[in-house]
Amino acid sequence: MEEPKENTASAIARAFATYSLVPYLGILFCPGALVMGGVGLALSYRLPEAGGRNRAFASLLAGVVLMLVQLTLWWILYKAPVWAKGSGF
Repeated sequence: MEEPKENTASAIARAFATYSLVPYLGILFCPGALVMGGVGLALSYRLPEAGGRNRAFASLLAGVVLMLVQLTLWWILYKAPVWAKGSGF
C-alpha cells in the first residue's frame, strides 16, 4: 500500500505564518514562513496531486507582509526613546 502524498511543507508554512502574528517575537518565525512557503509552492508544482499550492502561496505572501510589519514594530521600539527625549516629557 502506498502512502498518500500530501504537501506538509505548506502546512508547516501556515503554522510559521500564524506564529509570525505575535508582536515583536513573531519576527523569529517570518523567515520560516518564507522558506517553507517557497518549499511548499515548489513541491505543489512538482507533485500536483499533493495539493497545498494556495496554502503555500498564502503563507509566502503572509510571511512577506508580516516581516515588513515586524520590522516596522522593531524600528518603532528602537526610535521611541529618541522621540521621547525630543518631546520634553
